This record gives sequence, structure tokens and C-alpha cells, in this order.
Amino acid sequence: MTWLEWMGAGGISVPLMFLAYYALRRTKSAVEMCLRAFLQTRTEREQRATMIAVATALPEGGAAARFEEGQPAWLFYKHAEQGPPAIITREAA
Repeated sequence: MTWLEWMGAGGISVPLMFLAYYALRRTKSAVEMCLRAFLQTRTEREQRATMIAVATALPEGGAAARFEEGQPAWLFYKHAEQGPPAIITREAA
């Protein structure tokens, strides 16, 4: 085999490989940013669904707190009063 056969038809495959390499290097940060945003959004949705499930599963007069980084972030309290059940959520101080 000659070196022309290794490089492809007329030697165009090597420049195309360099072009693909530099294009991938340029788009890497954009892909990472999109992936990070997707994962963060998905995590927030799962946390929100978990908080809703916890709040609805509370017994009458029950309370639950959610902590973030060791600090209380949300407090859930279900009223024990008569009437339609109300769930109160608020950010903890």
C-alpha cells in the first residue's frame, strides 16, 4: 500500500479528520452546557414531584421539612381543621 491509499481518495480524508476534530472541540462546551441544563431541570422536576408526594401523604396535622445543604429550605404542614384539606408550603426562614 502506498501513502496515498492510506490518506484516502486524493488525500482528502486527513483534512476532513482535522476539520471534524476541531469542530468537535468547538461544540464540546455547548453540548456540555445543554447536558448540564437538561440534567438540572430533570433533577428539579424529580425533587418537586417528591415534595408533592410527601405533602399529599402527610396525615391531618402532620408536618415535614426539606433540607438543602444542612439548612431547612421548605416546610410542609397539613391542617387538621375540618373542611377541604389545605397544604401550606413556604420557604423556611
